[in-house]
Amino acid sequence: MPDRLHVFLDSNILFSATYKQNHDFLRFWNTPEIIAMTSPYAVRETRRNCNSEVQLQRLDILIEKTIIVSDAAPDIVPSGIHLPAKDIPILASAIYASADLLITGDKVHFSRWMNQPIKTHHGNLLIIMRPRPFLDWLRDDFGSRQNSTML
Repeated sequence: MPDRLHVFLDSNILFSATYKQNHDFLRFWNTPEIIAMTSPYAVRETRRNCNSEVQLQRLDILIEKTIIVSDAAPDIVPSGIHLPAKDIPILASAIYASADLLITGDKVHFSRWMNQPIKTHHGNLLIIMRPRPFLDWLRDDFGSRQNSTML
């Protein structure tokens, strides 16, 4: 595993992280091994779904700690991947940004490609994961690394 992971966050992850002050998803921004990324499209979608001024303020704080990558053309998505129109910009931007992972809570539309490496036009691999398994994997991997260096 690389020292730092470029992790593209879907709008549903951004939204969830704004929902309460100490949400577990804040680990995406507070873990040194993660470089949080998203796109203007995801930010707009999140803003549209925020229900309160407090959520919008929390979103602004998170955005300050997030690399905002360009929205990408849909033709960057590999031809064998079919998603609803609203999800194509998320995957396209993750690919364009050379993210290592795309984290999404959308288990309906992305489930077919979860945990399977997708080869991108750059020749890179992108893995789509749900947030909880990723955070558990991160904790277990880095927890075991830290314990082995202490021996």
